[in-house]
Amino acid sequence: MAPTLSLSALARIGTAIGALALASSAAASADVAVNYYTPPKLKTQGKSTIPVAGAGTVIVKVLVAKSGAGTVQGVVRSTNHGDDATALDIAKNSTYRAATRGTAPQVAFYDFTLKFTTKGGGANTVGDAAEAGALAQYERQIRVGNYTGAQAGLKTYIAEHPTDAKAQIDFGVASAFLNDATAAAAAFDKAGDIPENYKALAAKAYNDAASEHIKAKEYPAAIAAAKRAVAIAPGPFTYNTLGTAEDASGAHTDAITDLEKARSLAAADATFKPASRATIDVNLTSAYVAAGKIDDAKTIAAESAKLDPSQMNAGLFVAGYYTKSASDLAQANKFPEAATMLEAAAAVAPSQAATLYSRAALMYFRVAKNGDVGRAQIDADKAIALAPNDALANFAAGFVLANQPGKTKDGLVILNRADELAKKGNDPALTANIEDTIKRLGGSK
Repeated sequence: MAPTLSLSALARIGTAIGALALASSAAASADVAVNYYTPPKLKTQGKSTIPVAGAGTVIVKVLVAKSGAGTVQGVVRSTNHGDDATALDIAKNSTYRAATRGTAPQVAFYDFTLKFTTKGGGANTVGDAAEAGALAQYERQIRVGNYTGAQAGLKTYIAEHPTDAKAQIDFGVASAFLNDATAAAAAFDKAGDIPENYKALAAKAYNDAASEHIKAKEYPAAIAAAKRAVAIAPGPFTYNTLGTAEDASGAHTDAITDLEKARSLAAADATFKPASRATIDVNLTSAYVAAGKIDDAKTIAAESAKLDPSQMNAGLFVAGYYTKSASDLAQANKFPEAATMLEAAAAVAPSQAATLYSRAALMYFRVAKNGDVGRAQIDADKAIALAPNDALANFAAGFVLANQPGKTKDGLVILNRADELAKKGNDPALTANIEDTIKRLGGSK
């Protein structure tokens, strides 16, 4: 008499597989490029011997080189052209700090605004409002990499100035560099329009925030954040995260649409790494399986394995579909069909094949009084060949052999080995099942 295989044991295989999609989207999001842009600034205001003609405001355009050297380009606007010569002379004698993107100096234009109050008087710098304003200290902290200090200061500042969009942008930037994606995304939301210079940073923050929401099973928030990331930077990584969030929420049709976009965009990009393409395929396979499109899932799983032979997760998703089908069929007492499903699972999930063939072999013994020995033997042989020291594989091999005429004694030898392996592996449920089988076959334990 064959031992009873618990349906929960079959289901556990599929459950273990289902958790793999999450990590892949989170890893993919890390490849979004980030560079904080800082415009050129005035370091020291120069002096001029040219007399000031009178009150007025003059804006002088200066080209600031990567070295910080400034080249005066001319007057942009003036309310008193009598002051133009003085303004140009001051701009020529001033010193500047170059613009930067990340840590790399950039060539950029600087609008130097000078306000003259009286004839023969001095000039006040009106430009660099952010530098002169209350946010200056926090922006300086961001530039030198003190993101923790900037974030803390800006949090206090924003509490007092909740409608200051520039402060929200700065808070988002500081939070993003601290990998506090949820806080960064919330700040960028409050800021409204995101300046072009910060869009790559904001897209990554939204993408990472979406991944964090997925892990916390906050799917509506995950989808909202991922959609913001896609709107700012539509690409394979952001579509991958959006599709993964939709799949996790149960919106499998939407997930398939967005993951197919991610796959298409990745395939069209010659610089996109095969391993990253394989990761997108894993998530698309999950969505296909959830939607019941098993043939599409098998196609994409095969592509994933070809792109990255070390990536087995897509195959595990397909195997999960087959093991769930096997569980349903076994509940309906359709044991040969259930065994066939387990064999199909083994074919697409090599890492689980020994376990799956073992269960298929045991399933065939539930067909009738003596079971389908021939097919059971084939699967048991496959299992033991793949994993000679696996407790379940030895159990299946010993059980099949012991139930053949004149081979009970030989089968008991293998079953006793299976018992030792199950105990060594600390598997009490399997140990109990093996020892019960040994007793029924006339052995002793």
